[in-house]
Amino acid sequence: MLKKWIALGLALLCLLLSLSGCLGRMQADASFSIAITEEPDSLDPQIADNAAERLAAVNCYEGLMAIGPDGELLPGVAESYTVSPDGLVYTFTLRQDTHWAMFSGHEKLLGENFRDSYDSTVYAEDFVFGLRRALDPQTGAPDAYLLTAISGAQDILDGRAAVSTLGVEAVGPFTVRITLERPDDNFLYALTSPAAMPCDEAFFVLTGGRYGLEPGLTLCNGPFHVSRWTAETSVRLTRNDDYAGAREVKPATVTLSYLANADELSERMANGNYDAAFLTQAQVDALEDVSELTAQPIENITLTFLFNRASGSLENENLRKALALSYSADRVSALQEGAAEAEGLVPPYCTIGENAYRAARGAADKPAYDEAAARACFEEALLELGASSVELEILCDEAYAEFARQTVQTWQRTLGVKFVATVRAESGAMLEAAFQDGNYKVALYPIHAASASTASFLESFNDGRLTGSADAGYSALLDRVHANAGDFAALQAAAAAAEDYLLQHAVLLPVAYLKSCFVTNADTSGIYFYSSESYVYFIDALKK
Repeated sequence: MLKKWIALGLALLCLLLSLSGCLGRMQADASFSIAITEEPDSLDPQIADNAAERLAAVNCYEGLMAIGPDGELLPGVAESYTVSPDGLVYTFTLRQDTHWAMFSGHEKLLGENFRDSYDSTVYAEDFVFGLRRALDPQTGAPDAYLLTAISGAQDILDGRAAVSTLGVEAVGPFTVRITLERPDDNFLYALTSPAAMPCDEAFFVLTGGRYGLEPGLTLCNGPFHVSRWTAETSVRLTRNDDYAGAREVKPATVTLSYLANADELSERMANGNYDAAFLTQAQVDALEDVSELTAQPIENITLTFLFNRASGSLENENLRKALALSYSADRVSALQEGAAEAEGLVPPYCTIGENAYRAARGAADKPAYDEAAARACFEEALLELGASSVELEILCDEAYAEFARQTVQTWQRTLGVKFVATVRAESGAMLEAAFQDGNYKVALYPIHAASASTASFLESFNDGRLTGSADAGYSALLDRVHANAGDFAALQAAAAAAEDYLLQHAVLLPVAYLKSCFVTNADTSGIYFYSSESYVYFIDALKK
């Protein structure tokens, strides 16, 4: 009898351990949610611009190549490819079982029997049309510059040639040939961007210029498709049951939930409302309990003094140089835990190819503290402005107000009584509104690298939104950056020249590198991002 009770006890123990293992195991077919703080205007991948649009694009479409969890290139619609010895001709062989996701929302456009009448196969011609659209200047694709190594691309973008001259052709129903003008070591990664996604021309024409404006006017070939889009509420992505890629799609749905007030993001993430988010290191540190979260730090923020050159006196370069030359970095470490003095504008997260730009370049050629030179520039600025004194206001987040006040004290001590400055501390929506409206003279503002691309980060300063006005000299240097996209050594040098231009002309003043964190719920696994805060992938996501 004793042996029977022992045997029964052991059996029960094994059963409990087994159940415990099951309860702790990650499961497929779950639903996930991520916050978006900007609403999409369109779900057309070729014109994807804001974070929500890009997030939808990389999960609902698949290019010739795909991105894996460790940033590695994986087969996308192309099951194989070859490259010519000179690196100029890429030939992709496509899977023949890849299909566009067809669902009930397409009935209005395609008719009642659309599942039988419409050919949902993804063909080589869909990539030809998609790439032509991306490089057509009328499309205005934000990521078109990533594809300028393709033969004829720059002439097409500049309006000097027809899109039909682009070096992309379908040499069979399932074979795409792309010819480059110059070797581009980053070209395969460029083919994973939203701009390089396929587009069914027949479907596009049927939408009558409304492609991507609602789920039924969107045709997706990726792991998910857009099944519902409710303005100011959410975008629902549902597993594409017709997906036949190299990997299994684990989740059932992914919801992009609109959050009007970004200040609530950290609290809602901590409360389990979302499964993934990007938070600043300061936001993570402020949370009382992070035991249910997993955080991956990323040094992708440069806290920067931005001089609004459209605000009057700061159009004067000598005044800006006086501020740059009288700035001292000795209090940077007190900003927040982990803050590091900025060696230049581009943060450590940014890369050229597989190499970190900042580590390869080292410190940029920026003004160093020089009291005599600062005073000389200030006196020259007063003469040029025809002014007896200068008054400035510094806009900043409340978290950086004390640092800003200490900087003002240094400026005033160095430049004397003819310089007067005050600090205006705001938070959240008030700060963003003032900044976006250009309602400031100087702003101490955290600039996020939206992606790991050094060229993209530098491009964000080109239109004058962050600097008050555009600059022809800087634009010319950025043209060199884009022209050398495939030559990493030349690209490094061109990027350095562009960065130095902004610093030497005191267009802005980088202060410190700060960290953000990719935060996921501890009950999840398999959610990953690559290069950009906009590119979060859910294909492998599991949940307890």
